[in-house]
Amino acid sequence: MDFLIQKIVSCCNPQQLFLFKNYLNSKSQNLPFQLISCLEKYPDKNINFYSKVVYGTDTKESLKKLNQLNSHTLKLFSFVSQNFPTFLIQNIAKTEFLIFENKDEEALEKLNLLIEIAEKIEDYPSIIQIGHLVKQHFNTNKNLIKKINDTAFIKHAAECVFELEAMLYKQNEVINFNIHEKYEVKDKALNYFRNLFNSNSKSVQIIAKQSYLNILSSTNHKTFYEKRTLALIKETIKQVENNAYLLIAQHKEKIMSLDYMLIKHTRLVLEDKEINQTCSKIISKWQTNYANDARLENGLIFALSIKGSYYITNYFHSKINTKLKDEIKKIVEICTQLSTKINWEKEGYLRYINFYNVFSMFLILNNEEQKGIKNIEKVLHEYQQKSFSKLYDSLFVILIMAYFKANDVEQIINTYSRYKKLTKSKIAIEENDLVIKAIYYCTQLKETNKLQYHKKLENIMKELNKNSSMKNNLLLIQRMQCSIQ
Repeated sequence: MDFLIQKIVSCCNPQQLFLFKNYLNSKSQNLPFQLISCLEKYPDKNINFYSKVVYGTDTKESLKKLNQLNSHTLKLFSFVSQNFPTFLIQNIAKTEFLIFENKDEEALEKLNLLIEIAEKIEDYPSIIQIGHLVKQHFNTNKNLIKKINDTAFIKHAAECVFELEAMLYKQNEVINFNIHEKYEVKDKALNYFRNLFNSNSKSVQIIAKQSYLNILSSTNHKTFYEKRTLALIKETIKQVENNAYLLIAQHKEKIMSLDYMLIKHTRLVLEDKEINQTCSKIISKWQTNYANDARLENGLIFALSIKGSYYITNYFHSKINTKLKDEIKKIVEICTQLSTKINWEKEGYLRYINFYNVFSMFLILNNEEQKGIKNIEKVLHEYQQKSFSKLYDSLFVILIMAYFKANDVEQIINTYSRYKKLTKSKIAIEENDLVIKAIYYCTQLKETNKLQYHKKLENIMKELNKNSSMKNNLLLIQRMQCSIQ
């Protein structure tokens, strides 16, 4: 066998390959799909054969492209690492049958193959089992025994397993203790992870950096917003992307938390365009790597929320170009998919409320304001006995915008009255409150043209004009004002 993905495919069972191919097909990964299909059908051919099947030739240039395709497909193999992290162990059982049947040469060939793959993807539990199997049945095979002993094969794997489990436990312990006890994280705890940044194991390096960053982010540590922290976040994300096939891909929540941290950090220091590019990249990554996940991932909802807020502020009552329309439509499809797939009992009602508010922003922009209205009214009705006062202004600003888009004057006035009654002037986000009032005043102006509403709207404009960070909200109100004249 000439290259790694060929060897890995030989260790997957037909059902795993079937699901992997479906995944590649659903993501329009045509060449990786073609390569995996070919490897499954013809597992023992050489690289020239596969080059001819995929590219039609086996020229030097085609072979180079096939090597690049191998690397790309390896990254996509994270699908199997995430969902079937024990896929190698099933082969160890097959090797035991070969030993039982006295097919030692075939068993040795299989063991060498498994060792190579396990080392590459850093599947430490499998390495430990393979090592024990070799010592038990092939202690006279000098080459295998020498490899195990010379590289401290089992010992290194056991240390890595311990370090990974200890780090995952410790980061959760530190974060949870901080949340409940509100104590300051000590340097000793942070140094524990920093000391593992240069481990010989890529998996240990990545989880050490993720743990360190997650503690800084979750506890709002004073160093989180430093430039060096941003550099470490980007470095770790890049390291994950370049080594997506590693078995630690199974820790999806931990890996995706890096994207959440990137947005959390950059949204305070980057321009809107850069923030939107970051959000788009995270949404795209989620579609490629995590679309089958039934959890509402923090990085994804944060990205959707920031993008939705930016788009609704800048493009409500404004002409939307074709490219942006297509993007909004795709995000509506993503949200529709999430709404039916996620286990909302596990996520909790606050995340449910926040998600449907974000979903409704994109529905309004997609000219589906009636669906947006239905979503938010449903949330307000279902959870009227729950406490979520800090979300009222965020919900009502989108609801009143939806009614304004639908030109439903009666409901605009009714929504404003409900909002005033519920909030009792206790608001969480000032600009939301100002936009809600402005929409109400615009509506009253259109209906009555009374002087008092002119003056009130002017005061809103002055208030928005005072703060440069509210410039886009000012432009939003100006667009709506023009629409009633």
